[in-house]
Amino acid sequence: MTCRLKTLHLLAMGFLSLPAPAAAQLKVLETENLRLVYEEATQSYLAPYAAKCFENAIRFHRNLFEWTPSGKVNVVLLDLADYGNAGATTIPRNLMTVYIAPINFAFETMTSNERINTFMNHELVHVVASDQAAGMDNFFRTIFRGKVVPTAEHPETILYGYLTGPRRAAPRWYHEGLAVFFETWMAGGIGRALGFYDEMVFRSMVRDSSHFYDPVGLEAQGTKIDFQAGVNSYLYGTRFISYLAYEYSPAHVVDWLARRPGSKKYFTSQFKHVFGVSMTGAWKDWIDWEHRFQQTNLDSIRQYETTPFQDLSQKALGSVSRVYFDASAQKLHAAVNYPGEIAHLASISLSGSIEKISDIKGPALYFVSNLAFDQDTGTIFYTTDNNDWRDLVSVDLKTRKSKLLIKDARVGDLTFNSKDRSIWGIRHFNGISTIVRIPHPYEEWNQVYSWPYGTVMYDTDISPDGKYFSGGLGRISGRHTLILMETERLLNGDPTHETLFDFQTSIPSNFVFSPDGGYLYGSSYYTGASNIWRYDLRADSMDVVSNCEIGFFRPVPVSEDSLIVLRYTGDGFIPTLIQPKPLTDVSATILLGQKIVEKHPVVTDWILGSPNAIDLDSLTLSRENFNSVKTIGIASVYPIVEGYQQVIVGADQSVDTKNFSAFGLQMDISNPTYFH
Repeated sequence: MTCRLKTLHLLAMGFLSLPAPAAAQLKVLETENLRLVYEEATQSYLAPYAAKCFENAIRFHRNLFEWTPSGKVNVVLLDLADYGNAGATTIPRNLMTVYIAPINFAFETMTSNERINTFMNHELVHVVASDQAAGMDNFFRTIFRGKVVPTAEHPETILYGYLTGPRRAAPRWYHEGLAVFFETWMAGGIGRALGFYDEMVFRSMVRDSSHFYDPVGLEAQGTKIDFQAGVNSYLYGTRFISYLAYEYSPAHVVDWLARRPGSKKYFTSQFKHVFGVSMTGAWKDWIDWEHRFQQTNLDSIRQYETTPFQDLSQKALGSVSRVYFDASAQKLHAAVNYPGEIAHLASISLSGSIEKISDIKGPALYFVSNLAFDQDTGTIFYTTDNNDWRDLVSVDLKTRKSKLLIKDARVGDLTFNSKDRSIWGIRHFNGISTIVRIPHPYEEWNQVYSWPYGTVMYDTDISPDGKYFSGGLGRISGRHTLILMETERLLNGDPTHETLFDFQTSIPSNFVFSPDGGYLYGSSYYTGASNIWRYDLRADSMDVVSNCEIGFFRPVPVSEDSLIVLRYTGDGFIPTLIQPKPLTDVSATILLGQKIVEKHPVVTDWILGSPNAIDLDSLTLSRENFNSVKTIGIASVYPIVEGYQQVIVGADQSVDTKNFSAFGLQMDISNPTYFH
């Protein structure tokens, strides 16, 4: 949920230049707080719900932070990517863009809460943090007729931007950490401030004595060289702010973010004002506390024997896709993405050697690409443009030749049915999750079943005999289950499914069939650490079959008594061999978020009610066609200084220069609905 200013600018210009027929396809829903723009033909079903989620969230933020918005918040619904995301900016006006596709659950790095609700809760924190004004902020906004956008062409605008919006001049970890923190409690604890992945990352760092970045090092290096890239801003920011809430109080965190009368302009000055210590000192205190806290968790896990493992690679592979075992070649096939290399398909021998197969265009963070494997023909099917509309591509392992099969297929969570050589997967379109089948020779996809909005299927697999289709199923409530469906009934239009296990708000990840079809192996943070779980289809029972210190993921059954799994490390994932054994004793880990609730139960008062309780009709001021010309206006007016140099060349070719300077006014004329 990053602020992608270039994208927002292009969207703004695109909407401004729309011809009348195209513009008429866009609708605008307005309330006192909101201007929601959406595509009438495809998003009318979703717009009221999105507006309710927004109104539900802004009521909370206005009350908690004593915030009066500088103007309506403009929200644009988009379907330009296959995975949900969102971004926000407040300059020169308040804008949020929301990508409505289902979110990516890989390794449970994202919350299991319903996405539109999450995006509204999260992005409005960004708007509050940068839009709220006090003291001289309001004076300069009056002088400049609004908030000024800093530009490279006129460096003085950096000063103007700070004068009109000082809290925007803060690092990314500050903004993202605050947004994740409040988003979690607004959803009743479903979020990354109470998330297992974050706990795993810091538990790993403590066990391995890894370096903790300080605030400066995090921005200078920590968001660039790590395989998780900019995600470190979320990890560190959320963790530090959660520590502050626990050690001091959630009210201190609110006061740090709020720009009320008497507060300090700069975020570090406000930190000292609220907490009474320097931010650098508090950061060091947090690192010391984190080491003690995670050591306690490690000691708890070690109460019972941990699962032995044998690494199959001498180096971590960064982010890794679903892994397939090629029995004939005794190799693993996966998509990998690690620093210093272009993302690619790789074959990994059981002795650890890695062979590059093909580059991957447009890799995704964490899962890289969606893969399926045809063992008989030695063909890997994979997706490209994974951050946009995904294409389906195949590569022959013998010739290394790739072939584009379907452009903009928008299909992922792939699995291969060896009985009829069809590919099954999940297609994301217009916010809807659809089971599709792609028959050989893979020139088109066929719709099998579309789930209603808010229900999302992911991490699918097909049994070796082709009879069963399995996967994780997330519902709008945030609950997730492992389900089983019959392929023949599905193809006949019957979506009846059997719930194998209810994981509540934890996510059943990458459950795959054993070679004999009798078991499903997958991973879950159900005990706090990500362990491997085995569902016995004959006995109708679920067992945990590993006890790991950090995290095991993406199991690949090799034989009855061995699994290949991905072991998490700070440098990425390492293929590892384990022997799965049903266990009766596995210790649960303690989450920092749990300790916050126990010590400061006030966060339970921050839970929002259902957005469906919002009476949108009573709040709606208008619903009309979008008119780009009607909404053009002046965003800000500010002085600029420019220098010019006159060059005079005489008859003797000597050069004489004279310098001049000019003083003038710059006006930003922006569409108040779309801006950057």
